[in-house]
Amino acid sequence: MIYKDILNRKKRKLHYLKCWDVFLITVIMFSSFIVTSFSTFFHLTDKNMTEIPEFTTALNWQAFIFQVILLGIAFLYLYFRNFDFSQWKITINLKAILIGIILFIGVALLFDLYFMLLSETIFDNSIFYESQNEASFVSSFSNIDVSLLFYSILNGFYEEIFFLGVCLSVIPKKRIYYFIYSVFIRYSFHTYQGNLSAIAIGFLLGSIYYMLYTKMEEKNLFPFFLAHAITDIFGAGIIGYFL
Repeated sequence: MIYKDILNRKKRKLHYLKCWDVFLITVIMFSSFIVTSFSTFFHLTDKNMTEIPEFTTALNWQAFIFQVILLGIAFLYLYFRNFDFSQWKITINLKAILIGIILFIGVALLFDLYFMLLSETIFDNSIFYESQNEASFVSSFSNIDVSLLFYSILNGFYEEIFFLGVCLSVIPKKRIYYFIYSVFIRYSFHTYQGNLSAIAIGFLLGSIYYMLYTKMEEKNLFPFFLAHAITDIFGAGIIGYFL
């Protein structure tokens, strides 16, 4: 009887998540970050831009452990829902690594262009230069420690497995609605960086990732994990490293 139950469970794999599944996983994975981010945002003197706080080794490890716990809870929920994890294709090879690096560079250049356009049209050249990293690209490697590396790898997986994995594991004809939902969620927990950065991360990056992933002939989540992780390490712009 137990063996038959196991076989029946395998046959009844859940391929498409329901709206309440996506909502509950959102609450599990992001509710605390959304509340904290908006709390910081409402206390910002300049709601458009803010200096991103520097994370210490201790804070990196704390964030790493916290996200591992939340991710574990979310995956347990999906496991008990009998979700078919095999539909998430994650292939690590040289091609995927190169795509991830190119994706990071392309998005970073678009972010630079975004802030350049804002500077030229609205903010009198101040926004672009405020958004740039003052360190050179080579010297920035000295700021990378094990805690930042591990946290960035986890965070790249954590966010994109939700936005490209969970939010797109729904009935195909409804994916566009969940995409719209996802960019607002992505925006909401980045508001602590200021509204302009949150808009870029939520709507610009979110749209690019969605468009590229859905257009892939052979779906592979790994390049998006990698590009996101590199962004967490070096930042969302690239021109400032070479100015």
